Amino acid sequence: MHFPASAPSELESLAVEPLMTRDFETRPAAVYARLRARYGPVAPVDLHGVPVWLVLGYREVREVLRDESAWKKDVQHWRWLSEGRVPSDWPHLPGYQVSHLLVQDDQRHKATRAAVEEALAPFQDSDAPQSWELANAVSRHADELITFFADGGDSGWVDLGAQFARALPLMAVNRLFGFPVDQGDDVFMDSWRMVDGGPDAGAAVGRLVAATTELAAYKRQNPGDDLTTRLLAIEPPLTVEQIGLELYAIIVIMSELVSHAITNSVLEVLAGEAGTRAGLMAGPVEELVNRVHIASPPWVNLTFRFPAVDTDLGDFRLAAGDVVVPSIAAAHGDPMFAPPGSQDASVSSRAHLAWGAGAHQCPGRGLADMIVTTAVGKLFERCDFELGLPVDQLPWRSSTYVRGMKSFPVRYRMRTRQAPLPPAAGATAPAPLPEPAASAPAEPERPRSALWRFLASLRRG
Repeated sequence: MHFPASAPSELESLAVEPLMTRDFETRPAAVYARLRARYGPVAPVDLHGVPVWLVLGYREVREVLRDESAWKKDVQHWRWLSEGRVPSDWPHLPGYQVSHLLVQDDQRHKATRAAVEEALAPFQDSDAPQSWELANAVSRHADELITFFADGGDSGWVDLGAQFARALPLMAVNRLFGFPVDQGDDVFMDSWRMVDGGPDAGAAVGRLVAATTELAAYKRQNPGDDLTTRLLAIEPPLTVEQIGLELYAIIVIMSELVSHAITNSVLEVLAGEAGTRAGLMAGPVEELVNRVHIASPPWVNLTFRFPAVDTDLGDFRLAAGDVVVPSIAAAHGDPMFAPPGSQDASVSSRAHLAWGAGAHQCPGRGLADMIVTTAVGKLFERCDFELGLPVDQLPWRSSTYVRGMKSFPVRYRMRTRQAPLPPAAGATAPAPLPEPAASAPAEPERPRSALWRFLASLRRG
C-alpha cells in the first residue's frame, strides 16, 4: 500500500506502528522489509511515543546524507521540539541536547570537522609515527586480552563481547585521548546508557561530558602527543568545553561501532556454512570486515535529520521540521543496493553507507577500521572458535541506533599462546614490545588496575 506525495501529510496524523519491538530487536531485517512492502522507501513509525520518518531506500538514504543544505542536523530545526511537544523525559532527547560535530550544521560544522580531522590526521596516516605507535599498541592490547581470558589454558569459554570487544576500544581510547588514569569502565557503561536511551541516559551524558571536559582541562596543563593535546593546539582555538564535547562524541562512536563491529565480524564467520566460513577465513581480514559493514553494520540507524522545507521523499511529502531517521541497515537491504541472490554487493562493494556519506561521513573511519581488523585478525590467528548458543538464541541489545549483542559466549581453543600475561591487579603494565625502528619511542604504559580487575571478575565468573 503506497500513499501519494501530491499533498503535504501530517506525520502525527498517520497511524504508525512502534519501531522498538521484540521483532525489531531480534529480526530487524524482517521489520525493514515489512515496512518497505507497506510504505515504500520511507515509512512513518513511532519511536518511543514520537512519530518519525524512517528512511529505508538506498537512494533515499544517500539523498538525505549527501544534501546538507536540505537536511539539517541541529535540533533547533525540529518542529515538535520548538513547539514544546517532545516529552522532557523522552529517552533520546539527552543525546541531542549537547552541541558537537554529530549534530551541527553549516559553517559551525565545517569549522569543527576541520579541527577534528586535523587532530586525528597523524593517527590515521600510515606514514606517521603516531599511527604506527597506536596500531602497535592496539595489537599488543589484543594479544594481552586473549592471553588474559585464556589464563594459561588450551580451551574454554569466553564472552567475547565483555572480555575482549568492549575492552579493546576502551584501551585504544585511553591511549588516543591521553587519559592520565583508566576511566574506561565507567565511560563505556555510560556510552551504552546514552545510546540505548534508557531512563538514566541524561545522567550518563552528563557524566561522559564531565569526564572528557576534565581531561581537556588537564591536558591544557599537561600536554602530550595525543588527540586531546592536538585539539587544544588547533587554530582558531576550541574551548575546553568544546573539546570535551568532541571527545564525548568520539567515545560514543568508538565504543559502539568498534566493539560491535568486532563481534559481528566473528559472528559472520562462525554462523556461516562450512564453505562460506572457509571462504571468509581464506580472504583478507579487511574484506571480512567490509562484508560485515554491509551485511551487519553496527550502526544501523543514523542520528536525526530535519528537512529545511516541505520536501517530497519516497511516497510521502515531509513537512519542514519533521524527524527523519536514515537507516543504513535498511538501505543495505534494499534490492537496489543488493539484489536478491547477488553476492558481489555483500562481499566487495565500497558503496556501503556504514560510515555515512557526504559532509557528515565519519572522520575517524580509518582509525576504527584499523582497530577492528587488528582485533579480528588477532582472534583468528590465535584461537579457533565455536558458537556457545544457537544463532537464533543470541541476546541482541534493544537499541534504535546500534546492532550488537549484549553478550557473545563462544568456546575457544588456543592455536598459540605467545603473548605475555598483562599486569596483575594494581600493578603497572610491562614494558611495551619494541616499536618499528623508524617510529618514536612509545609512551610508557599507565596503570590499568580498574580495567584488569573488571576483566578478572568476568573470568572468575
